[in-house]
Amino acid sequence: MTGALLALALAASPALAQEEWQAPDEEQEEGGHRLSVAAWGGEALDESGTGGKSYGVLGGEVAWAFDQLDLGVAGYGYRHLSETRTWTPVALVRLVQRFRMRSGVEATFGLGIGAARPSGWEAWFQVGLGARVTFGPVFLGGELAFERSDLLRLTGGLGLTF
Repeated sequence: MTGALLALALAASPALAQEEWQAPDEEQEEGGHRLSVAAWGGEALDESGTGGKSYGVLGGEVAWAFDQLDLGVAGYGYRHLSETRTWTPVALVRLVQRFRMRSGVEATFGLGIGAARPSGWEAWFQVGLGARVTFGPVFLGGELAFERSDLLRLTGGLGLTF
């Protein structure tokens, strides 16, 4: 009798292992949306020691989502960053790593590189930490980013995935 139970348990173990292994497929179906579009807004603080100025930030981003990585293009406008323009355009290619935390919550780490035009074109970079809360195809996000060599940007966003 004990031998029969042992044989049955051994025979069932590959089936149980296969059943447990299929759980990631369910997550993949849940995250089946691949294109995301987001609108961002917030404030950038000047940390260069020039009196603590701040600049309004508005922008948008379009990204293609892989399993845990987003590759996209972002465009921002910084209000009064330049003395010659009301809005300074910034264009970046962004790579964002997503880390699933709990149901519907993701932590993010992003890198961006591109250019801005305060007076003439100049290189621009961005390193950011953030979080997203998803509600089906809609997400709310927030990000704290270090930009250029002297800006600390805090933005919130609303996005949609297709």
